[in-house]
Amino acid sequence: MLVQRGIVMYSFVCGALALAASLLLAAMFLLQDGFSSRSKPSAVEGWMARYALRHAVSQADRAMTNPIAPSAEVLDEGRDHFADHCALCHSNNGDGHTLYGDGLNPAPPNLRLAATQNKTDGELYSIIQNGVRMTGMPAFGTPGAHDASTWKLVAFIRHLPALTAAEELAMRKANPISPTELEERKQEDDFLSGGSAQPKGQPR
Repeated sequence: MLVQRGIVMYSFVCGALALAASLLLAAMFLLQDGFSSRSKPSAVEGWMARYALRHAVSQADRAMTNPIAPSAEVLDEGRDHFADHCALCHSNNGDGHTLYGDGLNPAPPNLRLAATQNKTDGELYSIIQNGVRMTGMPAFGTPGAHDASTWKLVAFIRHLPALTAAEELAMRKANPISPTELEERKQEDDFLSGGSAQPKGQPR
């Protein structure tokens, strides 16, 4: 009995020391580089982000499978939803290189690669629905509800490695635009339809 208690105490002390050492290393890196998003994440920060992601999804959610078959209609709806809600950070083709994506730390993953494609349907669904703490991934959808639009997004994410140039071009029409861009388009349309408004940036 005493030997077992000693082993348990020894394991606890070793675990506590390892945790303290990890926190100390993380603090040293943060003090060295500060909290700027421009600094490349340290190995410790990368490990913490991967750890958070692995534990962001419950076993029950991980086991879920997509109840919606990936038909052409489903992929079209998922594509438009992705272009409107996700492409701002993940880009239309899923590589994560956008104005906002490149400014995040940790950066958005390349959704076309195995690290994402090898996740289960339930993992992808849960990440979209519930988000991931300590990252730039927010929670979308209604908690606890099985959202058909999210399952269609999962189907489209599976399709990203095979995305064609024509599909990517079509997604640009569904990308959100700023109020300034919207006003410029309105002025251009008015001008082309015979109105008096002069499009911005056009010579007089």
